[in-house]
Amino acid sequence: MTIGEKIRQRRREKGLTQDALANALEISRQAVAKWESGQSAPATENLLKLATLLEVPLEELAGPKEQPPSALEEYARRQLEQERKRQAAKAALWAELKGTGAIAAGYLAVYLACLAFFYLAGARSCVWGWMQSCHVLAVTCLVHLAFRLLGRRRAGRALLAGTLAAIPLANAAGLAVMERTLTGRNYGWVFYLAVLFAFCGLGWLWELRTAKEKSAAPARRRRAAGAALAAALSLLFLACVFLAVRQIQYGLGAENGYRSGYAAGEADAGAGKPRAPGLAADRFPADYTFGSSAYKGYAVYWSSGYNDGYDARADLSN
Repeated sequence: MTIGEKIRQRRREKGLTQDALANALEISRQAVAKWESGQSAPATENLLKLATLLEVPLEELAGPKEQPPSALEEYARRQLEQERKRQAAKAALWAELKGTGAIAAGYLAVYLACLAFFYLAGARSCVWGWMQSCHVLAVTCLVHLAFRLLGRRRAGRALLAGTLAAIPLANAAGLAVMERTLTGRNYGWVFYLAVLFAFCGLGWLWELRTAKEKSAAPARRRRAAGAALAAALSLLFLACVFLAVRQIQYGLGAENGYRSGYAAGEADAGAGKPRAPGLAADRFPADYTFGSSAYKGYAVYWSSGYNDGYDARADLSN
């Protein structure tokens, strides 16, 4: 049986007309008629399309004598290559999904552990409330996932390690500072960010130290995205440093204001003077600038210090 006879037989079995087959192959009906009558033979490309369209093996349609071996080999090679690419894509997607799930599960485990320790067990905390209100773990998890997508897995591991270290260290340091200050201000979040950014910086340096140069376009784009992420994190770091410095200045001013107010309250109560209604302008230190953080802290805590000092001296007098 010739190729044309096989095409005619299989076409009729599939219920196709010559016009339908020609439209499917994007050729003329006359070309199909010539194939079936034996006046011409389909090219290799059309043979491959016919085999797919008529659902018949290429070897059966062409026959071992009429099908060039090179065409069969090329067809088999392309099929194997396509299958290999599909399997590689599936494996890569599965690996990414597993890695993403592992990262999300890690931060969820940290959240649940903190919830059990600080909320259910009632442990004293100076960072947990701030972490919840600012969604710190969620933001950190997203940054870790961005590191993974950009191929910066060492930086991501350093970020997770920094999170695990920052929670207990910042909590302990924050509580210690609260107990040693008169105003009891909470600087736990400052210690937390300091530890986290320190680990993040070390992880980024680790990445730069072990990175291998590649000239492929995807690698260049990935490096560009990584540089953009590093720039964004640097800006965030500078913003956090600015806020931390202002808060520390405010706290130092508050300590100074409380001490000054306490001393003034004791002096007024000891002299039998009535309680002062508020903070006079001449009470401010000369080196404080109006509107500065230290100025504001001084103004807010002077009154509480004055009242505490006045009450303490009055109790002693009575």
